[in-house]
Amino acid sequence: MEVLARLSLVALLVFAVVCPAVADTDIGVFGQVRMRVEADGRNFDKSATALNHADMRTRMVLEAIVDGNAHTLIQFQDSRRAGEDGLSGTLNYGKLGDVHQAWLKLDNLFGKGWGTKGGKFEFALGNERVFGPIDWHNVGRSWQGLMFWYDHAKVNIMPFWLKRVELNDSSYNRDFDIFGVSANIKDLNWELFATYEYNADSTDLTTNKLDRISMGTYCKQEYNHFDFELNGVFQFGNSASPDTVFGLAPEDTTINTIELDISAYMFTFEVGYSVPGAANARVAAGIDYTSGDSDENDDKSKAYDNLYYTNHKFRGYMDYFTKLRLAGKRYENAGLMDLMLRGEFDPIPGWTVKGDLHYFSTAQDYLSLLDSRLTKDVGFELDLTVSTTRVAGVNLTTGVSMFLPNEAFAGITDPDPSFWGYSMATVNF
Repeated sequence: MEVLARLSLVALLVFAVVCPAVADTDIGVFGQVRMRVEADGRNFDKSATALNHADMRTRMVLEAIVDGNAHTLIQFQDSRRAGEDGLSGTLNYGKLGDVHQAWLKLDNLFGKGWGTKGGKFEFALGNERVFGPIDWHNVGRSWQGLMFWYDHAKVNIMPFWLKRVELNDSSYNRDFDIFGVSANIKDLNWELFATYEYNADSTDLTTNKLDRISMGTYCKQEYNHFDFELNGVFQFGNSASPDTVFGLAPEDTTINTIELDISAYMFTFEVGYSVPGAANARVAAGIDYTSGDSDENDDKSKAYDNLYYTNHKFRGYMDYFTKLRLAGKRYENAGLMDLMLRGEFDPIPGWTVKGDLHYFSTAQDYLSLLDSRLTKDVGFELDLTVSTTRVAGVNLTTGVSMFLPNEAFAGITDPDPSFWGYSMATVNF
């Protein structure tokens, strides 16, 4: 089957390039190859072995526009880590790639300005602090769903539906759906949005796993050489107690579900100044704050959920504060405050240097991983990045990061700084 699928893909691309298109049809083929090598020492004990790996992501896009209205796109993707499948250098077939995006869009549904898109697609709101495709990731995030929009000269209004889980249970609805709407006021570069996450899965047939509404805003403004960027989200609703198990059929469990009332929030603010001149220099300061839960034994849930944001863009490149790294830790519901300073400039044409400094603390006290005291201290992170387009045909980026942890966060006495670095090459064609 893998051989057949590969031959079908090759035949499809050859047909798109060689055969004449249907009248009034524009066809394009383009893609990207990206390779990244990482040195991962994100622990706080210098005697531990650092990890090293190489990731490669290959994307090929076939795009067609029919009669200037029907717009289709298929994005094939192969993402792998060198040697991870144990087949490198062998005569066996490797893993078959996946379809990262496949959608149909109508730009003029009922007339000019009315449109729709359905299928599998990347999705983002604002600056990706709430919903984002995480392009840094070797796979990236895409959704299956449907959206509509009305695009006016002054405002763009877009309702959408995203399917997160489909269980096809004939007994009762156990699916996870996300409904939302966004409104972008163009003159102000101001976006308002609301999402409703409805996870109907249940352990007692009465309490849904999640009924959560997130209402937020994003705005970016420029004045003279200054720029201002703001995010704000308030979450409310209810959820089942976190010790319930997703995917269990009601007849298979006797868990006593506790319903939690959600009341949580997030805000970010950054102000920057662009220095006049050929160096394209910019300096900025900002804050990223998410609420925490001070009492995990009551029926309230006050810890903000970061939803589906592009985590690598925010709160440090070392990714200590993604959901994955917080899982099982005693500070996972304490919220986070990130105070940051950043700057960038072009020392010579075609080269860019960036630097970010973060000071992290929690919004609520957490129990130290070293002893039994309560604290909010976490640590500092420094990120340095150099990129260039001076090598013909390729974008090159190299970065190094260092984290200086507090003992309570590291869980050991006198912890060592942790380090992480990467080099990445990207070719677009």
